Amino acid sequence: MSPESLEKRFVQRMRGLLVSLPYDMKVLFEAVSDENLPVEVRHMAATAAIYCLSASDPMPDSMGLVGYIDDVVCVRMAMKRILEMGGEDAAGYPVRFVDEFASLDEDLELVRAYLGDAVSWIERRMAKGAAKTRYKGKAATTYVDDDEAREFLYDEGQDFTTAYEIDEEKAARLQSGKPVLEAFRRRLAEESRRLP
Repeated sequence: MSPESLEKRFVQRMRGLLVSLPYDMKVLFEAVSDENLPVEVRHMAATAAIYCLSASDPMPDSMGLVGYIDDVVCVRMAMKRILEMGGEDAAGYPVRFVDEFASLDEDLELVRAYLGDAVSWIERRMAKGAAKTRYKGKAATTYVDDDEAREFLYDEGQDFTTAYEIDEEKAARLQSGKPVLEAFRRRLAEESRRLP
């Protein structure tokens, strides 16, 4: 596949995923609350949800569409990890959330094909751990372990969904993948400089 064709496929798919981001996030909130899932899966889901909700994430939403694509990638990676880490208790998720899981593997392959190693900074951030990830003064683990905190996080997610303004018309403004690739590469370089 030519680089131009790959970019075109990436842009087209990102447009759709930008529109469906609030629906994909519902999977994370379900996992955070699902007591049948292993606690480390729930913590990982909370970490990903916090990443998307945080106004100060590494690629802030104030960047426009590009600022939401890292959220899209983070959520899709987290959904894949729910399936990989959740065992048989996560097996029902693709059945319950058909639309959200339908193209998950293909989406992640496309992201990796287009962004290459530039996507690794999100993986490292996710691996940082739920105990270190904080939102509104609480660790991600707290949002799993404490009922009141979990309800607060869910409410924050509802607020995000209500305020989220990217529809198909706005998503269509993403015309090129180059700004996305450049933003991911910059972020990877920044993360690499911080590594020991």
